[in-house]
Amino acid sequence: MREFDLKKIFMMIVKTGGMILLAAAFAYIPNSRTMAKGNTPPLIFAPGYGMSALRIQVNERDGSSEKFNFLLPALVQEKTLPPPAKNAIDYAVLSGLKKKDKVKVRDWLKLNIESDGQVSNKKMVSVKPISVGIDIESECPRYSTMARKLQTYGWISNRNLFCLPYDYRYPPGANSFRPNLIKLVERVYKHSNGKKVVLVCHSQGCLMAYHALRTIEKDWIENHIQLFFAFAGQFSGCSDCLRWAFQKQWSWDGASASSSPSDMSWAGELGLDLQPSVYANNVLYRNGTKEYLAENTRQLLKDAGALSMLRPTDYYSLSSQNWFRKGEIDNLPLLIRSRFIYGNGIPTTIGFDYQSISPHDGQCVKPSCAGFLNSKNPNHIQADGDGGDSTWMNEAPMRWTRHPACEMRAFPKVGHMEIFENDEAIAYLAKSTMELAAIDPCSD
Repeated sequence: MREFDLKKIFMMIVKTGGMILLAAAFAYIPNSRTMAKGNTPPLIFAPGYGMSALRIQVNERDGSSEKFNFLLPALVQEKTLPPPAKNAIDYAVLSGLKKKDKVKVRDWLKLNIESDGQVSNKKMVSVKPISVGIDIESECPRYSTMARKLQTYGWISNRNLFCLPYDYRYPPGANSFRPNLIKLVERVYKHSNGKKVVLVCHSQGCLMAYHALRTIEKDWIENHIQLFFAFAGQFSGCSDCLRWAFQKQWSWDGASASSSPSDMSWAGELGLDLQPSVYANNVLYRNGTKEYLAENTRQLLKDAGALSMLRPTDYYSLSSQNWFRKGEIDNLPLLIRSRFIYGNGIPTTIGFDYQSISPHDGQCVKPSCAGFLNSKNPNHIQADGDGGDSTWMNEAPMRWTRHPACEMRAFPKVGHMEIFENDEAIAYLAKSTMELAAIDPCSD
């Protein structure tokens, strides 16, 4: 939006003598909600699970290579794809995937699980974001509507509004999110003449951002970031996602009800463990009369034949990470101002109820022989939430915020995939940003 320059408008009116021009000139006065040009702080956005555009390179043994872009089919919207792509396959093929190789992609994207539980790409495969902080429309296409709505408040894509895509197959600290955040923040900080960044996130992107805020040097954070703002943030392991470890794996058919939006080796969601501090003693899974609580995560994986995910769970369990324990156990607040918003009042799946699947023998080490995999429609166990994550997860920051009643806000009936486009939620982000010049209204 243009600055309202009263002197220039007055001179135009004098020269033309036209009252019509006066009316037209006032039509350019910025909306009262818009932050003044030059005062809008740069905003960096971390997308949710599966909504980062990735660049895949596969090096063949004969020395040739195949490069293409990848979006997780289950989370693709046709309207956000670059034309003429209509689905995830089109998108990949148009960017370099050979049609005959589409059946190989799932295997290419599987992660190796080492003996200690660490995960890594296959030797011949390289995966990274298509770019970082260059073009929000291509890096994070699912958020294009949000980006357009943010223009109302002075954020312009690729000028002071940037996206930070990442490899969501990996847990926090195991991908390039943290170093890429540092590089992008420093670049943006320099080009904005020293304006501190507003770090905004959605869903899994919030867990990545939270890890960074807990592990980057204190002085750097305080000098470069002024606000952490979470849309429906993930701040624990995901209970219903755990089923992906023993469910049919992702499909090019994004509408497939029987397929998960994951591979059984992707530890980014599956290796985080479930935290009793979040889920308490609530039943998350059931097989006949046998019940599984958060503390029974490993037993559930064993019973479901998902033994390969046990090692990553031991290695990446959030509750075993010092950075996570700063909030979960020590209740230490973040160094910077924070706001957390989320939807509630929507029945939300937190786990599944299986109908008496017979115990497998001790030789079963894969979900295919355990019985759970073949149960395509288990009953859903539900609790309050936003239709994607439970209120228990969304309210996890209560343990480490100074004033949760002020720093956290629920939006009744606003869904997990709606909140980042919700007009009231976006207005609250803008309001929280405009308040940065004053004393934190949530402070003592």
